[in-house]
Amino acid sequence: MPCKLFIGGIRSGKSSLAEKEALLLPPPRLYIATSEAIDEEMEKRIAKHQQRRVGLFETVEEPVNLGKIITESSNKYRVTLVDCLTFWYNNLFYYFDDEKKRILLLEELIDSLKKSETEIILVTNELGTSVIPDNPLARKFVDFSGWANQKICEVCEKTFFVVAGKKIPLE
Repeated sequence: MPCKLFIGGIRSGKSSLAEKEALLLPPPRLYIATSEAIDEEMEKRIAKHQQRRVGLFETVEEPVNLGKIITESSNKYRVTLVDCLTFWYNNLFYYFDDEKKRILLLEELIDSLKKSETEIILVTNELGTSVIPDNPLARKFVDFSGWANQKICEVCEKTFFVVAGKKIPLE
């Protein structure tokens, strides 16, 4: 099935546009949320996203096993929206020191995208347009995010760069 990627900066409007794209398809719809409420501000962000999709999506919160959830739900939904891969990458760094484990989970995700029987819409941040981080771990994270986004983009039928709430198709 087709896979679409919405990539852009923080607060660029990529989640809203991805949700609108998902709502073009009839239910049932699955929303996979990857972020975790680690502080009060994050709780508010999550609540805002949850309010926006009440009654429109079934929601699964999964911080790590994204590929597994996509595989298990592949034939149950018309569309699956994943928001957001960048939080997922963050979780991989938080939960696993082993780079091989992170790569294995990324490969599992890519494999699930290729085999999915439902349309998948992915949301991620473009971190490569920012400044080079001042510490090794942050640089490693930005490098992983950029590399992972490229790998995921390779299996997506369409990719949109989102700026100021507008999507620009990429080839």
